[in-house]
Amino acid sequence: LARQYEALAAAQNYRVVSRNPFDRLTDIDANLNAGNKIGGVSAKVKWDVGGGTLTSVTAWRFWDWKPENDRDFTGLPIVSRSQNPSQQDQYSQEFRYSYSGKKVDFVVGLFGFKQRIDTQGLEQQGAASSRWNLTGALANDPSVLNGLTARNTQWLKATSAALFGQLSWKVTDELTIQPGARVNYDKKSGFYQRVVTTGAGALLTCPQSAATNPVGAAQCGVFSPQTSAPSDSAWNFTYDFNVNYKLAPGILAYATYAKSFKTFGINQNGLPTDAAGNPLQSDIKPESVNSFEVGLKTQFWDRKATFNVAAFRTDIKNYQATVTNGQLGVLRGYLANAGKVRSQGIETDFSIRPSERFNAYLNGAYTDAKYVRFVDAPCPPELAGGTTVGVGQTPGAPGVPGSLSPANCNISGQRLPGVSKYSVSYGAEVNAPIDLLDREGQIYFGVDGQYRSNFQSNPSPSRYTLVNGYNITNFRAGFRTESFDVFGWVRNAFDTNYFELLQTAPSNTGLIAGQTGDPRTFGATIKATF
Repeated sequence: LARQYEALAAAQNYRVVSRNPFDRLTDIDANLNAGNKIGGVSAKVKWDVGGGTLTSVTAWRFWDWKPENDRDFTGLPIVSRSQNPSQQDQYSQEFRYSYSGKKVDFVVGLFGFKQRIDTQGLEQQGAASSRWNLTGALANDPSVLNGLTARNTQWLKATSAALFGQLSWKVTDELTIQPGARVNYDKKSGFYQRVVTTGAGALLTCPQSAATNPVGAAQCGVFSPQTSAPSDSAWNFTYDFNVNYKLAPGILAYATYAKSFKTFGINQNGLPTDAAGNPLQSDIKPESVNSFEVGLKTQFWDRKATFNVAAFRTDIKNYQATVTNGQLGVLRGYLANAGKVRSQGIETDFSIRPSERFNAYLNGAYTDAKYVRFVDAPCPPELAGGTTVGVGQTPGAPGVPGSLSPANCNISGQRLPGVSKYSVSYGAEVNAPIDLLDREGQIYFGVDGQYRSNFQSNPSPSRYTLVNGYNITNFRAGFRTESFDVFGWVRNAFDTNYFELLQTAPSNTGLIAGQTGDPRTFGATIKATF
């Protein structure tokens, strides 16, 4: 109990300003910043060549990101500084040739991508850190962790190149076959160095013996120096095959199989370490994805109504999951490979436009997304916080103070985070012609809404990070012409209280931090084209 949030906060006479997150009151003691500079240029050139079209797309983008955060989420000086400014440059070039004939259409192309990201990070512990992160006599000595500073320097280079093509063969007027393929090469290399200094400015070396230097060992448990230079490359061959058949005018049936991938990843930020202090989980395997989909696309009522339905299933091997780890000194979220996941379900969408004056839509989806196999995941809060079991020991019951905690958890069969089982979106708009300010136009009124059932926010499902389902409704009304559009709007019109995410806070068990959705919000928008 002494290591859980309630006791830690009480020991420092701290109370949050409100336990109702929808009071939207914050209590933080570190600077907040979210500085962004984003820009770029692109050029697209097209030539008519040999009955087809050759297209070149060249692009450059940059992103300058200057964040500062309060990583302990409280008004206590636990983490006094946390910032990781980054600078990104990326370049891409694509050439593709497309041809359209009576029986055959095709496109072939080349794609290249190059990216570099540089980051200069700093994280510093505050005067309350010892009480929050340590036990015994050291917990009562603020000087042990106060001013302990980790500075990291890192860069990541990524290069990708691909050759791709797709063919559309119109076998008959009703039957079309579309195979496609892509060969992809990826290379990534990085460098990460974390230098740690004590509050007195001395360099910290790790590991250190708790018997001979308990202060140094405690400091290493929070921040340990790390250096890594991961590098990897891979080839991937992917393909898809689509068959579609016009059953009748306005009715198209189709089936698709796709073999695809998500390229490998590199972790660099403050990873968990082994007994010798070496970082773990630096290389992430690529995902191998098999997708199946069948469906119908229909139009009827003189093409005034559309109804589509699709059933899908996606199996992913080596799924790249963002997991959390209770080990001190770990950046709480990092990528890791789960054994296998599966997402399957049904999607429908319906829209209707009986006249130019009215249109409406209704879409729905059922999604069953779960871990098929993930046997060594970090445990949820219910099973965390105790001493990790050793050889021959048995974990205690969930949430019982003083009991042992499992080293990891088998969450096979559990739900994937961020995915609702049921979701619905809907909307409608009505308009009327009118002359206003000597301009012909339309006045209009519209409504849009969405519902989603509950979903899990933590990668390892927990009762404390289950986000309840919610419904959001938005309204808009305005006047538009061919050259401008002026309208007022209200979002979340019924002021629904909901969370976008819930997450476990660092360095304790029991504090759950949430990001609330926007309350009822009013505004106006002016658009013009010229």
